Amino acid sequence: MRTRFEVLVVCTANISRSPMAAALLRHHLGARFGEAAATIRVTSAGTIALVGEPTDRAVSEVLRALRRPVPEPTPARQVDPQLVGAADLVLTMTRDQRAHVITTVPPVQRRVFTVLELARISRRLGEDHRLPASAAPAAGLRSLVTAAPAWRGPTAPRDQASDDVADVHGQKLEEQLKAGRRLDEAFAALVAALPAPPA
Repeated sequence: MRTRFEVLVVCTANISRSPMAAALLRHHLGARFGEAAATIRVTSAGTIALVGEPTDRAVSEVLRALRRPVPEPTPARQVDPQLVGAADLVLTMTRDQRAHVITTVPPVQRRVFTVLELARISRRLGEDHRLPASAAPAAGLRSLVTAAPAWRGPTAPRDQASDDVADVHGQKLEEQLKAGRRLDEAFAALVAALPAPPA
């Protein structure tokens, strides 16, 4: 089994939501697992990427407001079958993006989720202590990805649109902060559900 775990975060243009989400996930993994989090690589891409464009400056403002580390801007890149196929977990901002990824590479269906969907499932699995103990965060994430598909239905919300993080690019900072907080809370729940690191 590989010791490294690859997470691909996907939005539309890959200049706002997905780079922000990737930064937030890295933060929560690092806060919980310390140096061991280096075994988890988190990158991002877009379904209709503005290829080569830098991350929007508003992302830095949101991360600072949330008191999260601000990474170096990265150029936007397009989702393709190679990126998707290499990922152990693909997280999208919306259900439509999830469908796009699955249509691009159908065999990965069981490891593609919206961020909010997997956070909701993670809370349930964490509450029920259904994930096996593991000293390695990558192994914990693999256990989560293996267990999660069976809980899509039992944890599904009545309003499935609540699984989407709307595109707030270009909107007022207040709206972008709302999206940032939703993502931050989702990743906090996801990472908290993973087996605790050794004391």
